[in-house]
Amino acid sequence: MPGGHEGVVNRLLVGETLGGEGQVSIWHGRLAPGGHSEAHTHPGSLQIYVGLAGEMVVGDDETEEILSALATAVFPKGTVHFIENRSNEEAEVLVISVPGLR
Repeated sequence: MPGGHEGVVNRLLVGETLGGEGQVSIWHGRLAPGGHSEAHTHPGSLQIYVGLAGEMVVGDDETEEILSALATAVFPKGTVHFIENRSNEEAEVLVISVPGLR
């Protein structure tokens, strides 16, 4: 797992060798209470976060918003962004990257 992740378990669902052919990757993430991915960027990939369960906070340099079940947040290529579970319950998210991340 990349640095800057704490209390996060990620599982690759679609990737370069799992049907994504480098065009797209889809990760399932579980964030424990207090779990987070520090501010980071993906210079070559757009990312879409889709909340599945619980409640997380996502944001960029200027804004932050609550990501709950079926809510989405889109981060264009090169946008610095983060995700945090500030609640007392586990949260789940799908992260879709175009083109795919390894």
